[in-house]
Amino acid sequence: MSKRSGVGKVMGRAAAGPLNLSILGGAVLGAFALASWPIAAIGGVAYAALVASDVSSLEFRKRVLFGRAAPARLPKPETLEDPAVKQVVLAILAARVEIDAVVKATPERVQRNVRSAIASLDELESHGAALAVRAEGLARYLRSVDVTAVTAEVAQHTKRARAATDPGVKKDYELAANAGEERRKAIADITVAQERTIANLEKIASTFKSIPSKLVRLRALDDQASDTLTGDVGAELERMNVDLRSFEQTLESIVEVNP
Repeated sequence: MSKRSGVGKVMGRAAAGPLNLSILGGAVLGAFALASWPIAAIGGVAYAALVASDVSSLEFRKRVLFGRAAPARLPKPETLEDPAVKQVVLAILAARVEIDAVVKATPERVQRNVRSAIASLDELESHGAALAVRAEGLARYLRSVDVTAVTAEVAQHTKRARAATDPGVKKDYELAANAGEERRKAIADITVAQERTIANLEKIASTFKSIPSKLVRLRALDDQASDTLTGDVGAELERMNVDLRSFEQTLESIVEVNP
């Protein structure tokens, strides 16, 4: 592949991104509806910024030029011990089966329109797989710790530090209390991270459950309306993928548990 053709491929993929096009299209429609070309200009600037952001992203360029790695698969439910994780994984798997069945029964005319949206679903499922594994690990760790015992230990060290008359002993108990308090805060952060991970998994499951009815509705629309609705669905999925990529990075910065 020549350097020029590679650049063109990256630019083309960025320009045709569902989210980017939805921003541009919304601005143009708003400009027509309100007879206000400044709205279109603002939309054009936002569109150009989004395209530039994609082109400048190393991950985006690698994905376009070298292809996307096979998406991660959801863990088998029977391997999961946490009830909440297992329940949401089962929901996503069931919804994916329904989506595949509806796509198979959908006319080729409509299937052509939804292929990009289905590709976004693959990435969404990959995020779900990563989050499910992380949520299971966090839950396993939280089951292994006793927050009540940690809190009691901190209180005991604090009490002994206050009662100590020797400066060295007092300092040691204070250090022990501080270390215990840091551990307690870390466990609290892990608990919040676990809850947020489950919430994001539930969001993925709800999105998957909504797709079959949207695909069935596409069958009854004409080509123009079908294209518009498909673009809306694709943009929604792309926004979710962007949000989840950001959440995964945040989650990694909050806690790294090695169960």
